[in-house]
Amino acid sequence: MQSCQHAMPQGRYAGHNAVADLLGLPGVPFATDPYVTCLDLGESGAVFTSGRHRAVQLAGEQAKTLKRKITSVLIYPPLDDPAALLAQSDPRPTRG
Repeated sequence: MQSCQHAMPQGRYAGHNAVADLLGLPGVPFATDPYVTCLDLGESGAVFTSGRHRAVQLAGEQAKTLKRKITSVLIYPPLDDPAALLAQSDPRPTRG
């Protein structure tokens, strides 16, 4: 199953840990935090949940708008900005 929820963070941790290993530094264990899902339901909108129990946070058009932002803005890296690329590859959770 395709899942950017896990693939994107795992890539950050893998990259960080590969460099840490080359430098003789300790790696960082992978952790999914926060755990969320955002499922596109076609014409019915979407559903956005949080936590392992998948509590619904948004549904319908609100969730669809968020899903569009996730797939069109958040998943794709800023290819023309080295500082932003490095910031995006930081495996530590950010709270904004």
